[in-house]
Amino acid sequence: MNKTKLFTVLLLCTLLSGLFSGCQSVDLSPAENNISSSETAAPSAQGADSDGLLKVEYIDVGQADSILISTPTDEHMLIDAGAAESNDANPIEKALEAQNIDRLDVVVATHPHYDHIGRMDYVIENYDIDNFYLPDVEGNYTSATYENMLEELEEYNVNTIYPSAPEEFTLGEAKCEILSPLENQERDCNEYSIVLRMTYGDNTFLFTGDAGRQSEYNMIDRGFDLSADVLKVGHHGSAYSSTREFLDEVRPEYAVISCGEGNSYGHPHDETMDRLRGIKTYITKDVGDIYITSDGENLSVYTENEGAPQSGEYESAANPTDEAEEENAVTPENSFVGNKNSKVVHSADCGSLPKEENRVYFSSLDEAEAAGYRGHSCVG
Repeated sequence: MNKTKLFTVLLLCTLLSGLFSGCQSVDLSPAENNISSSETAAPSAQGADSDGLLKVEYIDVGQADSILISTPTDEHMLIDAGAAESNDANPIEKALEAQNIDRLDVVVATHPHYDHIGRMDYVIENYDIDNFYLPDVEGNYTSATYENMLEELEEYNVNTIYPSAPEEFTLGEAKCEILSPLENQERDCNEYSIVLRMTYGDNTFLFTGDAGRQSEYNMIDRGFDLSADVLKVGHHGSAYSSTREFLDEVRPEYAVISCGEGNSYGHPHDETMDRLRGIKTYITKDVGDIYITSDGENLSVYTENEGAPQSGEYESAANPTDEAEEENAVTPENSFVGNKNSKVVHSADCGSLPKEENRVYFSSLDEAEAAGYRGHSCVG
């Protein structure tokens, strides 16, 4: 080869090298331009990895549950797998493919009801799974969907774990604590739900499946740390979950409810929305997929469809009219409201005030603390 041809080849290689080295991946927002709570675009659909963020996606699966968690170091956890619909749409498949996920470090089936494990057959058949967590309900519950899931776990040789609280595991740099179910406790299927608390840096998420009052009270009685920045509201916003005592312990800034438009259960119930007043609450039926990211210090919330937090749009279920309640009305002289059961004191305008029969009134925070009450987040 002569020098002229050699120079031409070298120049061409240099130009091509510069061209390809300058290529950048395109940041595709999963919510496109429909951002409900941030002025900036949502994290890349290719995953939170490149942004150094933990990403939690509450997938809109109708009247069902499914949550996908991805760490900055490319670990992935799926909590529940929705219900199999009559059509071919599979929002879980869409969410996993958007992040190019082919392996799941952890899968959690919170409990065996169809609306939480309906798509588990697809997940087990199509993804390598390191650890699969589910509650031990042997002898207490069965269904064709549940039995099929157990058979597929065995067929695909998936490591299956039946936890009993408290247990811990890690997902990358995130710490995961299983707080329910407790061992040897009688309960219905919902109360078997695995409740998982995940801590990433200074931020904490609480995932509750369909856990109801019994599980909530059991966790409180055991003295578990239930505090969380983000609460996945139990049982699709049912009135039989998210008790005031439980919310007093969690004290979330954000709440997420997964339920379907026009569902026959009336979820979320007015009583629950009343108890969530003052908490920024997002509902999948109203805003579609919900994305919450964490850098270990700060949280950002994005939604698939345009829409503001739903808390505050629901009328209060409580309408105090009788004389006894009027006598206990909050005045400047009794501007702090304590919960007799949880020994937590609230400001008078808090969105999580206890039921009237559980209230005790104080004229100052010092008076409440002297009586053995601790302050709710609303009093600083």
